[in-house]
Amino acid sequence: MSKRFFAAAALGLALTTPATAQFPPPGVYLCVDMSGAAFGTLSLAASGDYDFRSSTAIGGAGQIASSGNSVNAVSGPLADIGLTGSFTTDGGRTSFMFTTNVGSVLCATPA
Repeated sequence: MSKRFFAAAALGLALTTPATAQFPPPGVYLCVDMSGAAFGTLSLAASGDYDFRSSTAIGGAGQIASSGNSVNAVSGPLADIGLTGSFTTDGGRTSFMFTTNVGSVLCATPA
């Protein structure tokens, strides 16, 4: 990841508020399953493009769509597992709660 990507992600996060957010803030999100085991890393761009990496599960690039705080994967490996969910932003920290056909997943910006 380039420094420019992280700077743009930080700026996007700073300018997004829960009341006006229509798309999740771009950035890098750490994902765990409901038992707390690492599931992967989700890198999300402002355009809705994502890159998902995991040493134990699926990986690759695709696109997500958002309406309000609802999110669903429309292409790529996350669409292949039926990923849908929602996001919240509180105190500058964004988290996602997803359901998939391989179980529920929580993704959040690092603390």
